[in-house]
Formats: sequence, C-alpha cells, structure tokens
Amino acid sequence: MTAFTRARRRSRPITAPRSNENRILVAAAGDRESRGALLLASALAQRDAAKVMLLGVSTPIPHNVSTLVSMRRPVPIDEVSRRAVLEDVEDSVSQIPGANQWTKQAVVGFTADAISEMAATWQASMILLGIGRHGRLKRLLSHGTAVDVMRRASVPVLAVHPNATALPTHAMAAVDFTAASMTSAELAARLLGDDGILTVAHVCAFGNVEPREGDLVDLYRAGARAKLEQVVRDLRSRTKHRVVGVMLKGEPGDAILAYARRMQCDLIALGGHEQGLMDRILLGSVRTQILRGARCSVLIAPPKAVSRKRGRS
Repeated sequence: MTAFTRARRRSRPITAPRSNENRILVAAAGDRESRGALLLASALAQRDAAKVMLLGVSTPIPHNVSTLVSMRRPVPIDEVSRRAVLEDVEDSVSQIPGANQWTKQAVVGFTADAISEMAATWQASMILLGIGRHGRLKRLLSHGTAVDVMRRASVPVLAVHPNATALPTHAMAAVDFTAASMTSAELAARLLGDDGILTVAHVCAFGNVEPREGDLVDLYRAGARAKLEQVVRDLRSRTKHRVVGVMLKGEPGDAILAYARRMQCDLIALGGHEQGLMDRILLGSVRTQILRGARCSVLIAPPKAVSRKRGRS
C-alpha cells in the first residue's frame, strides 16, 4: 500500500463514472503555471458538461523511508503537508468559473505516479496539467514531470501553456498515419473553440533529397500526400471545424515547432507511446523535444484513447 493510497482513503470517496461521462483530472500546484490548465478545464467543463477533479500532490517528507512502504499510518508531518497543498489548490480556483462544482483532492506521493494512479482510479478521460516557463531549471523539471505522466498514462495528457485562457483556436496535429496520431488529430479537433482551425501536418521523410520521377522518394511523397488528403477528408466528415493539410520538410521535431510558431498555433497534438518497451521508457525523442520546445499547449494521445462521446465536434 503506497503513501498515495493511504492519503486518498482519508479524502472524499472516489465515485465511479456513469456511462459516457467525460471526466477531466487537473493536476495543479496552486501556482501561476497551473492557471492555463485551470481555465481550460473550466471552458471544457462548461461546454461539454464534463466532471472535473482538481488534484494536488504533496511529495513525501524524507523523514524515514520505511514509512513509505509500511502499512502504518503516515506520520503527522505528511498529513499536515497534504492539507496545506489542498488549501493551496482550493485557493487557486476561487476565481475560476464553475470550480465550486469540482471535486478537490490532495494526496501524498510522487507526482507522476500519484497523478496516473488517481486518473486510473477515477477513470478520467483526460489529464490536464500546467507547464512552467520561468527559468531553464524550472522549465526542465516541469516538463520532466509532464513527460513522466505521459509515460504512465493510458488516457490523453494535455500539457497546458500558462498563458492559455480559453479553448484553442488553431490546433496543429502532427501525423505519421499511426493509430495514435490519428486519434490525437481527432481529439485536437474536439478541443477547438467554435471558430477553430485544425491543421494536419505530415513531415516528409527524405526531406533534403531531390526526388526523380518514379524513384523511391517520389513514390513515398506521392503516397504520403494521398494519405494526408484522405486523413483531411475523413476529419472533415467528423468535425464542424475547418481542416487543412500541410506537408513539411526537415527534421520532424524542428519542422513541427517551426510551423507551429510561424502559424501561431495554440495547440500541438501528437500520438503517444506505442507498446514497445523503449518507446514507453523514452516517450519518443520527437515528442519530448516538442513538449520542451513548444510555445503553446501540447496534447499527447495514446493509441487507443478514444473519446466516450462520438459525433461531430
């Protein structure tokens, strides 16, 4: 029994979701970096009638490692810390529209593990968390937490830029035609605001190679272009939003980041981990590069992350 589990049992009981119920878990620290995630959760809750849980995590005090693995009750200092974290996250949403209807929880545990375990227990359909931008060390640590959560989560994880104030208006879905990237594109469309635009982008392999008619590079590009056009048509049939396609060249991470900055995208969507061990451990170098280098929110969707509610978004 983990310290996380013990702390959770002293909080409000976790209720099982009704069929087709959208549930958003927001991991917040009560700081400025969390505000974008809180505002986006509020917007999604109001538009989609989603349930929201606000979760704060108190890291165990290293007073005695044995208390983290024993069956005994955590020492009082951990409980004091947990309550302080709960007060902080409750205060952070005092001015957030609709937050008085949210469930608030605070647990003792290691951040990524606690978030993932609570998301599974509460059967969340999406995890939202804030990503910091102030200083190199803080940025790397914050994005490291996001990467750790994305490694563990079986549901989409949306790392929200602190300056986000509403639903995205221009989302870019980078696709490599895998099931995960197709899912991420569809989810990105569902997150858009009323007049939002979805750009579906594919980064061409052999970007710096000049093709000759009929050679491997020429055939690959023709096939990729045809597949991209089919993806755009398919997404247009599933969403009310404008959908366009674009072929990019260059190293995938650099090309995606450059396009998102040039077009002022406020969301980049990517497919998440596959089932391979190394991909789960590393999350994927391109995904990690984008998460750390993006100037906007980043959505990572696992291969089988399908929304409970179908229909045109």
